[in-house]
Amino acid sequence: MKKNLIYTVFIFFSLSSSIGHAQTPYNSQGFMSTQYFNPATVGFGMNNRFQSFFRTQYAGVGDPFYTTGAAVDFGFFKSNESSNNSFGYGIQAVSEKVLNGILQTNSISNSLAYRIFFNEKQSSYFALGIGYSILTRTLDASLLSFGDQYYSGRLFNPSSLEAISKYPTKYTTNAGFMYGYQSEKSYFQIGASEFLVNRTTNTIITNEPNQNYQFLALFNLEYQLADNKTLIFHADYQNRLEKEFFYTGAAVGVPLNNEMNRFYMGCFYRTKDALIPYLGLMYNRYKLGLTYDIYSNSLTSSNLRPQTIEFSLSTSLGRKHSDNLKSLFD
Repeated sequence: MKKNLIYTVFIFFSLSSSIGHAQTPYNSQGFMSTQYFNPATVGFGMNNRFQSFFRTQYAGVGDPFYTTGAAVDFGFFKSNESSNNSFGYGIQAVSEKVLNGILQTNSISNSLAYRIFFNEKQSSYFALGIGYSILTRTLDASLLSFGDQYYSGRLFNPSSLEAISKYPTKYTTNAGFMYGYQSEKSYFQIGASEFLVNRTTNTIITNEPNQNYQFLALFNLEYQLADNKTLIFHADYQNRLEKEFFYTGAAVGVPLNNEMNRFYMGCFYRTKDALIPYLGLMYNRYKLGLTYDIYSNSLTSSNLRPQTIEFSLSTSLGRKHSDNLKSLFD
């Protein structure tokens, strides 16, 4: 009975919220996967890149909720001081699963960006980006075990006899801008993006189409200190249909065998939600990150305790095209 109740809570929660963040997933290392949040960032790093993350929530209750994502982005005609180094392209895929795939949301996104340089060294630029995503959700009724709560394609609760409606393919479109500056000692980004999400008004009771907007803004800075140490600072603001919050924090990077390889340790905070310790490693072409969300809301006093762990991995593709600071954000 208790197990069925927990399953019901997860299904209802996910049906009412998952489509809103399938394009812009909730994660604790948004600074490591900026292309998920702003199409203007694709293709403009020191190298081309591959990014991925894995996030699990409510660990210890079977496999209740986890999110995986992978992305590749690259610049066209990328070379030192090339006037053609202006276009970037990225493709991203995100999958969210509830209870081993009973409810699954998948999305694939394409982003195209164009930037304008403000100097001959190409260290300062302004970029614009547009993106388009296709989202699908599936419910595997064969995996449900609610007994009398699920019958002939209908999911019942004690107060209503509403049925789970069919979920057609959805889409989102988005646009963003970004200003960036890079030098031998610093890396700086500031930008914002807006998403138009085509979704239902209430995915449990009705299936009426509706359009909603999501707004996201971010700020990234990494600065080289004495002894080749670096200080990173990240802040973002997210205004979603389900929630509005700030996410901010900092970390210190300590050089390892050379100034290009660093170990990071820091902490971040998501308002009214969680304190998030962070460990990171940048070694040669690879960047790894690990976070654990320490929740501060009322969920921590219940029997169902949130335990959110997120792992990120990214790697550079192709050769380096700049002598600027190698940044965790790049």
